[in-house]
Amino acid sequence: MDRLAELCRIDEDTVVLDVGCGTGGNSCYLAEKYGCRVVGIDIAEQMIRYAQKRAEDLRLTDHVSFQVGDAYGLEFPEGGFDAVLTVFTSQFLEPSRAFPEFHRVLRQGGYLGINEMYKADEIPPEAIDNVREGEQVFQELTELPFTLNSPTEWRKAFETAALTNIVVEEYPNIKQQGKSRNLVKEFGGWGKMIKTLGKMLLLAARSKKLRSRFGKISKGKRVLLRNKVATRYIGYILVVGKKP
Repeated sequence: MDRLAELCRIDEDTVVLDVGCGTGGNSCYLAEKYGCRVVGIDIAEQMIRYAQKRAEDLRLTDHVSFQVGDAYGLEFPEGGFDAVLTVFTSQFLEPSRAFPEFHRVLRQGGYLGINEMYKADEIPPEAIDNVREGEQVFQELTELPFTLNSPTEWRKAFETAALTNIVVEEYPNIKQQGKSRNLVKEFGGWGKMIKTLGKMLLLAARSKKLRSRFGKISKGKRVLLRNKVATRYIGYILVVGKKP
């Protein structure tokens, strides 16, 4: 999160939109560390309730606010934010629909920054099936268009959204590469991050149907993150672009 904040020039004068804020961890972290103002949105009401309580407990309500919102139809005026961020969210979205909205609510000179997973541009045949299986598991579980875009695809999405000065930083091989371990550490460890994902998905749906399929999360993470063949070609990526 710190590197993303650095690339997006976040400081005490910045107004940030955190899309897919979940339970508000990243929003509160940014407000507390950088003194910025943050608006967090999530499509799940239960998430927003948790996020609001977090902000209250941390006494950050003067800097952070949360509301239910849809990435495809942001209820904010044009040019209202200095930065729009997503963390582990854009990979569940269709960039062709979401990024124009992100661009619209950014002020001139503002930044869109994402921290997502990615797959390598070139994956050999012995690994591609494992990666595709993991993607399919998450698609079935969430009923969302979960896709691991390649660095080239992420860059193209930013270019298509008319963003410039694009910076792409890849942290490959998430199980072994040092910088990637630091990113995972920010979540409180790999196990905690996966458990958090599971809780977020359950909170988002609150349904027996989803709970009955909860085991698929384990299968998905096993395929994508523990398979020694697949993990060589999967990592984290930071992509930042500027609204001209």
